[in-house]
This record gives sequence, C-alpha cells and structure tokens, in this order.
Amino acid sequence: MALDIGAFQKRLSEASEYAGVPFGRVHLIFKAEDEHAQACLKYNGYLHLSDAFKCLFLLNTEVRPKVKAPLSEFYPLFIARLAHSFRTLCGAERIALRGYPYHGYALLRNTFDNLVMASAVVQKVTDFYTLEGFEPGQKEVDPIQLKRKRKLAEWQTTAVMVGARSGLSDKTISELALWDAMFDYETHGARLSVASAMGWMKGTEPLPAVPKFSESAFAMFMNRYCEIGWMTHRLVPMMQAPDAGLPDAWRQKWRVVDESFEIMVNSLTEQSGKAIGAAIVEFVKAKFPFNESAPFSL
Repeated sequence: MALDIGAFQKRLSEASEYAGVPFGRVHLIFKAEDEHAQACLKYNGYLHLSDAFKCLFLLNTEVRPKVKAPLSEFYPLFIARLAHSFRTLCGAERIALRGYPYHGYALLRNTFDNLVMASAVVQKVTDFYTLEGFEPGQKEVDPIQLKRKRKLAEWQTTAVMVGARSGLSDKTISELALWDAMFDYETHGARLSVASAMGWMKGTEPLPAVPKFSESAFAMFMNRYCEIGWMTHRLVPMMQAPDAGLPDAWRQKWRVVDESFEIMVNSLTEQSGKAIGAAIVEFVKAKFPFNESAPFSL
C-alpha cells in the first residue's frame, strides 16, 4: 500500500497518541533518561576526571599540522586506532549516563582489546601487519587463512600482554581473567542486562524497558571506563611525532590526569577492598609503560 509521506506520518501519530500527545509514551523514556543523568551527577569526581581526560586528548588533535618530517606508515594506523578508542569511550559514556550502563559497558570490551594490541605494537611485541594477518608485499589474500593468522596473532599477543607470558603476578593475571569473564557475560548473551529483569520475572517490578538508576550498574560502567580510559591516556603522548612535541605545560597536565586515573583505579582496592584495582595498576604500569615525553617511535 503506497502512502504519501504526510499520510504515512499522520497514521503513525494517531496510532501512537497517549494522553492527547502524539507519541506520548516515548516521553516516559525521555523523562527517565533525564532523571538518570541527574542521578549520575553525584559521581562528580569521576565526571571531572573523564572531562579532563577528554580535554587533554582533544588538545592533541593540533599536533598533526605541525609535523614536517616524513612519518612512518604505522603512524596513521596507530592514530586511527587511538582515535577510535577515544570516540568509543565518549559514546559509551553518553549511553551509560542516559540510562543504559550495561550497554555502555559492553562497548568497552573491544576498546580494551584494541588498546592492548596498540600498546603491544608500540613495544614491538607484534606489528600491525601481523595483527591483520598480512605479510608485507603480499598480493593474494585467502580470507580463511587471513582470519586464522589474525586470530593466532591476537592470541599470542594477548598471552604476552595479559596472560601466562606477561610477567605479571599470578594474582593480577587471575584478576584480569575474572575481569575479562565479566565482559564476556554481557557481550555474549547480555547476562548482566537480563539479570536486571529478575524483579519483573518474579512479578514484583515492571519490565525494565525504561531507564531506572541502579548504583551498582552505573558503578560497574564507571570503574571499567576509568580503567580503560587510563590505558587510552597512557598512549596519548605518542600522538606527538618526533619533530612535533607538545609544550611543557601540556606535559604537566598529562601527569595530573595520569596520577588522577591511578588514584581513581586504585581506590577500588584501598577503599573497597577489591583486588581488581591493584591488579589494573600493576597491569597498566607494566604493559602501558609510557609517559608524557614518549613520542611515536615506529
């Protein structure tokens, strides 16, 4: 059945009217999202850190026009990965603040994986060609073989960065494995999200279709955001090309944000007794061992 656009819209408006307002029930979602965002304002320490991190990253977008010396082919590959991680962190946070913390949490999983691979490349544990399953100069590509090589490269690199060959303490390796498993619970099967519907299943609560603030759900997102944000922050100085460094004032600001991330992450252990805080501190310092003076060196 063909309808002109006006008739098409009119039918939908009439079908969705609630309390005399077209699409009125949708406003229940808008209202709940606003209320959720207001409830999150109590985490002002986290919000200050998150915004300071974003400001420092955005300042680095000024570096590229200052570069005069030729850059290696790996520089744009690294920068593209880092920018993608930054955008994902921003997007995940918007989603979480508006009432969907588990959805934002799930987005962080791939961001962690990408950051670990980028750090491994910079430290020459692997390289971008290997991670993509290519060999320099390769002309013919077998998609099946390419996938196998890519998976093998990721597995080998992960073992060096977070697993048995990492040199990290047994306690930290164990904590990181549990940390990773929690991501799996949500990204494969949405188990954390489904658990939030238990009240509805028991007949004691409405179906959780409209956002409702949960301190535990948002805290889970917030903690993982800070941990993965810190990893991203540690890679930010390598946006500096060798001949286009940033001024000392920027480097001092980088140190302030870096120290603040460590305080926030370690507070899970110092204030809440959760071992994951200290484990992440050990991991970041060992596997993201970069400072404000580290330019891109590949």
